[in-house]
Amino acid sequence: LTHPHTDSVSSVAINSAHVLPDAKGKSAQHLVAVGSYDGNLALYDAGTGQLVQLLDGPTDVEFVDFHPKGGTVVLAGSISDGTVWMYHTPTMKCLQVFVGHEGGDGQGGGEGGGGVSVGTFTPDGKFALSAGMDGTLRIWAPRTGLCRHTFRLAAESGAGDARAGLTCLQVDGGADGGADGQLAVAGSEDGLAYIVHLAGKKIAATLRHYDETSASGAGANAAGGGGMDVDGEDENGGDEELRSVEAVGFASKAVNPNWVATGGVNGTLKVWDVTHGGQGQCRQVCRPPADEAGGNVAGVTRIKWHPTLPLILASYTDGATRLWDARDGGLVTALTGGHAGVMINGMSAEFVGADAPGGGTAVVVTAVDDGGVRVFEINIASAIEAAAHAKQQQ
Repeated sequence: LTHPHTDSVSSVAINSAHVLPDAKGKSAQHLVAVGSYDGNLALYDAGTGQLVQLLDGPTDVEFVDFHPKGGTVVLAGSISDGTVWMYHTPTMKCLQVFVGHEGGDGQGGGEGGGGVSVGTFTPDGKFALSAGMDGTLRIWAPRTGLCRHTFRLAAESGAGDARAGLTCLQVDGGADGGADGQLAVAGSEDGLAYIVHLAGKKIAATLRHYDETSASGAGANAAGGGGMDVDGEDENGGDEELRSVEAVGFASKAVNPNWVATGGVNGTLKVWDVTHGGQGQCRQVCRPPADEAGGNVAGVTRIKWHPTLPLILASYTDGATRLWDARDGGLVTALTGGHAGVMINGMSAEFVGADAPGGGTAVVVTAVDDGGVRVFEINIASAIEAAAHAKQQQ
């Protein structure tokens, strides 16, 4: 994609899954939205890759996401000033600015301080959601811009660190969520992931990505222990390994409505069964190989479930995007072309022909730290076949 960003590209989103024909059979434009720390929100034609529009709005764009009903409204948030902006793409006009997260402009606020790290819409499109470095998850009314509810997850759970910000968010999970998508999952810097019921305004489960006895390949400490500061310093001022949960995602209802995945800075991708709530049950762990030179393990930055198969796409700080089998934790394939060794900040994917027996094709878009955006394709059936053949040869 052609726009010359002058700073890291932080996020990418595709609206194709949400674009439907109107009463006259005409569909909205298929778009790719790209956000960057240079303050640019760029919209591209998904078919040609041509730049459609640069939108003015938040500084240091941290996330972008499209409205699920038609894909003609896009949400973008700032990690710098704590604001969330909503645009109408056919007219390129700003419809609303949501203001309320504490500690914008790096001034600190609440316990955690900081800006907005992630946002999305509820699946019915009635509300916008945002999570921030102030440790709150907020529900917004799009028409009025008013905050309808604020979750302070660490305090409400009694398990988290009030200093820790929220880093990632996804909605529409769980059997109890049903088609109305009332379950959301948010990951935190303190190593926890919180599952909340939006309508009930309560925490349904708390998942410890870093358990109290684990010492991962990255050397992460247990959640809630060791006197660790969320900025990476221990209580004595020394360096301490971060333990943030950086990516979360529910499996689709076609795969298993009670499965959720969490990805951490320690490189582990965990698959949980949250049928009975509580602290969930970890059923599988996926781990990439350690770097041969230094023994480091790349951290997870984004995850995306296949809509019909138990497969998870995960992007990493080493520039790779890996496809995992959630049933046995096996690696199916890895994409490294174009930006090996450069951190992937944002990753999105559309699955074409996902209902076909072989699982169709994954079109993967990655946004990386060097300012680049790249597009990959994975033939799911071919990747599974190649992985099975490689396993037989071992």
